[in-house]
Amino acid sequence: MKSLLAALLLIMSGAAAAEDYDLSVTRKGSNLYKVDGKDIYIHTRYCYEYVYSEDALLRMSGTSGKIVFIDEGESCDVKAVYGESNLTAGKYKISVSREDDDWYEVFGTDTFIKTSMCLNLALGDDAILKVSAGGYGTLYFIDDEDDCSVEGVYTQLRL
Repeated sequence: MKSLLAALLLIMSGAAAAEDYDLSVTRKGSNLYKVDGKDIYIHTRYCYEYVYSEDALLRMSGTSGKIVFIDEGESCDVKAVYGESNLTAGKYKISVSREDDDWYEVFGTDTFIKTSMCLNLALGDDAILKVSAGGYGTLYFIDDEDDCSVEGVYTQLRL
């Protein structure tokens, strides 16, 4: 088993070998789990485990894998793992689609936006993303004039 520090070093080095990572995770939305104490999200498929600071084993190969919730004895397929994007502060015209609750994909990129209580069911909708230096900001949907608070902008990682 590798520690979280080793996992982060592998993320930064771009290594693509299959690895296991010991983590503690908390459910943050439908199919979305946050690594406790880190700005890293795990996006799952059809995962219904409601956990808070639960010990977990993340088994990854490239961009997909499996997460095992130790105390629950359950596992779920991992669609992808996301880390904080290096997007600079500014205003961007983008097209977005809703992937899951409060999780939007920026069309044509490996970039995803984590929102807070955003109910827009966007499917290739034009939007304006206004981001501050800390990664927070606002997502404005042009056609229906909705806006949502942005908690962060993330990019897919290879583990």
